[in-house]
Amino acid sequence: MEQYSLFPENDLRVETPFTDRVVCSLGTFTQSPRQLQQLLQGMGADYKASTRPSRNVHFVLVGRDAPQDQLQYLQTLAFHGFRPRLLHQAELDEILQGHYANYRVPKEICKDLRLTLQHYEQFHIDYTTAMNPLYTKELFVAPDTITPQAELYQMLGDRGIYANAYIDDTTDVLLVSDATLSRLRNGQTDDVLHTIEQKYNESRSPSYRYVMTTEGELLHWMKQQTK
Repeated sequence: MEQYSLFPENDLRVETPFTDRVVCSLGTFTQSPRQLQQLLQGMGADYKASTRPSRNVHFVLVGRDAPQDQLQYLQTLAFHGFRPRLLHQAELDEILQGHYANYRVPKEICKDLRLTLQHYEQFHIDYTTAMNPLYTKELFVAPDTITPQAELYQMLGDRGIYANAYIDDTTDVLLVSDATLSRLRNGQTDDVLHTIEQKYNESRSPSYRYVMTTEGELLHWMKQQTK
């Protein structure tokens, strides 16, 4: 039997890593496009040559000369918590040879947000765009802020800002401590960041939307407003 011949029909009863999984490919492989399609579909994959990376894809096969724009889009997906399993030629060959153990992924695609400094830098309050950019916003206040909670809540309320100690579907802004931002800058995490990730992963939102600010930025803005 050739190395890449199709699996016999009775082997289809064995669940492969590709069974009922959406698979797309980028670039070229040692297998021809037609051969690759036959092999993947023969192993139960939902594979179409025109499929591109999306939040509904389980596996992305990354071959030679993979388009840079599609590789960059994978980074965009990861930013929003969607991380399809990436397979290169050697890993694909292992699966085709029947080595399945290290390549199984759940059928249900779940978000797996991992907050980075990029999330803060891309979605943070710009206090120069309006007199009160937080007016009428629902604000989550992290529990490790230094300002006494009652005092902070009062200052926010006086400015028409709704402060809460929880995150839900109505939350607009995340107020985190300066220590949390410092950890993000150092590639570290903490309990507050884990809470944000968990709440987002549990939500039905297809994209990360929380605007962030720090206690230090907020207090500086408030001080400027009183001058």
